[in-house]
Amino acid sequence: MRWRLLLVSLLVILPATAGEVGLLIDKQAGKAQTATAFSTQKFDAVSPTGLGIRGGFDILDLKIAALQVNATWHNKTTGDLSYGGTKYGELDNQYWAAGAMVNWKLLVNVGAGVEYRSEKLTWRSTTPAFTNGDTTQGRTWARLNIGFSIPTPVVSPFFALEVAAPLSKKDSTATPKDFAEALAPQVQIGIYGGIRF
Repeated sequence: MRWRLLLVSLLVILPATAGEVGLLIDKQAGKAQTATAFSTQKFDAVSPTGLGIRGGFDILDLKIAALQVNATWHNKTTGDLSYGGTKYGELDNQYWAAGAMVNWKLLVNVGAGVEYRSEKLTWRSTTPAFTNGDTTQGRTWARLNIGFSIPTPVVSPFFALEVAAPLSKKDSTATPKDFAEALAPQVQIGIYGGIRF
């Protein structure tokens, strides 16, 4: 009996709300860093390509603009850790995020928002003398996107160009943990697409 009540409630609520599910393909870019704890060399910026899945729901829809809450899971990306053209290790980055965004529905769709990201960073050295490091850090990121959607009766496919950047960053490289955090992405550019229902 409870599951029937839940099903009926969902059928009543869902048409009144709007949501989306999408796929994010992106390029992350970090900043070159000197690992002061164990080296005087400046390591090149790590810039891996990644893939994420995002879902969102509009909690307030004013027809020309909507307030959305969303969540993202981003798979692990791996980039080379190198200096002077020689690879000395790898940096892994994986995150989940939760945030809110305002989407304006104009001739083109424009969105702006913030999200909290929990980023798991791990770097591995190919040189035995260097210590490996891993950490999980939480940062607030700002996101902007611009794109378009194709209105259809049931679902609307959409595509957007997205840019995101953290509102804080760490540049200390005194410990292996600090070095991993300093190598974290400083900007993310991607293509986000999916369906709105």
